[in-house]
Amino acid sequence: MLKIHDMDLIGREPEIESLNNLLSSRKSELCAVVGRRRVGKTFLIKSCFKDQFYFQFSGLYNADLDQHLERCSKAMKEQMKLSYLPVLASWFDVFDFLKNHAMRSRLRKKKIIFLDEFPWMATHKSSFLTAFTDFWNSWAAARHDIVIVICGSSASWMINNIFRNKGGLYNRVTERIELQPFHLKETEDFFKAKHLKLKRDDIIKLYMVMGGIPFYLDQVRDDESADQAIQRLYFRKNGILKLEYDELFTSLYDNAVSHESIVHSLSEHTKGLTRTQLIKLHSFITGGGLTRILDELELSGFITRYVPFGKKSKDAIYKLTDPFTLFYVKYVLHTTFRYGNVWTQLTKTPSWQSWSGLAFENICMLHTDKIKRKLKIEGIYTEESKWQHKGNDEMYGAEIDLLIDRADNVINLCEIKYASTPFVIDKDYSEALNKKHASFQFFTKTRKAIFVTLITANGLVKNKYSLDLVTNEVTANDLF
Repeated sequence: MLKIHDMDLIGREPEIESLNNLLSSRKSELCAVVGRRRVGKTFLIKSCFKDQFYFQFSGLYNADLDQHLERCSKAMKEQMKLSYLPVLASWFDVFDFLKNHAMRSRLRKKKIIFLDEFPWMATHKSSFLTAFTDFWNSWAAARHDIVIVICGSSASWMINNIFRNKGGLYNRVTERIELQPFHLKETEDFFKAKHLKLKRDDIIKLYMVMGGIPFYLDQVRDDESADQAIQRLYFRKNGILKLEYDELFTSLYDNAVSHESIVHSLSEHTKGLTRTQLIKLHSFITGGGLTRILDELELSGFITRYVPFGKKSKDAIYKLTDPFTLFYVKYVLHTTFRYGNVWTQLTKTPSWQSWSGLAFENICMLHTDKIKRKLKIEGIYTEESKWQHKGNDEMYGAEIDLLIDRADNVINLCEIKYASTPFVIDKDYSEALNKKHASFQFFTKTRKAIFVTLITANGLVKNKYSLDLVTNEVTANDLF
């Protein structure tokens, strides 16, 4: 069995295990790796397999059929150590040659074929997908020694042409890996591997504005603070992350205008929108078209779908949860600052103080597994949601940031607070919490025990109100 080399990778344990399983399988495997631009798909695959590829080739952005065939033929000649190979005339010829060469090979271990940026090879009238389908169905799938890994950032193309293929590739993918951004702990490990001396407060600040995208994190230098990095990357004239947004959606989606339109609507409604509300705001998008766009945005990690407590699936709320996009649309896309340290000016505004609280709440929602670990309920079945009610003549309304509905007859009612110092529960906030508690019980009629849980950035000051109200406390450190 081949051995995967994982020493250079940060995190990615489930993905590494999946790739290992491909190699130990007794049949041929077709693995599709998807994920947004810059998330590290190619790095994962190449770091795992290193020099064990039988053949690898990457599609070329905006290249035509002739250019692809010329570069692919050259790659075959070099990797297969051939003295001569003419430019193959079609993708059928490419896959026939690959098949014949593999059949003559004396290599007894799995032959790994890696086709990166797979969608870019499928140019107009190229018959690429037809030729690949024939290669897999008529030959590779019947063997036991072939592993084909296909990879692509274009979420719309991968969903429609691979996962929802109604032709020869229907249900042919044997392993699907959806690569997600780093969580906070992986982000911290990444910075440590780069020998960056950043405190957790700074890591959270960086995560608020760029999320866990390895390429973005890799732009932070060891000779600058988190604030200096944000200023340089976002607010200088040619800052690399300032320029990134323009390419992000067009690289992922065929009709990026509609995707961006949905993203902008969700950025303006921080509590999220239902599908019905989105249809009203975007009447030019059909119901089926909206479903496709939402699926693609969710697969790429831009949005998250939540079912509010006590509601059904049709009442799901869609929220923009990608930190990079949230920050860019709010503060970079239309910034009016042109001179000086723009970032320093922004952090002094009331808008930033409010937004940073929402950004921290978003980080908590992306790390509910760590919250459950702190609460020692990771082994209990739970459902995470939000809750809000407008109220009526009998009871005031309320809104709850995060509810953890547990199978052991308990609900954690979570309040999320972001502050640079330990949070203080005073008399007014104590009364507000009690009202939330009462409102939730009144409108939901729940019979479960309710544990009030405070999630704070820097801890909670112990006083008579906190001791009386708070059952559990979670801090930012617990999110790592």
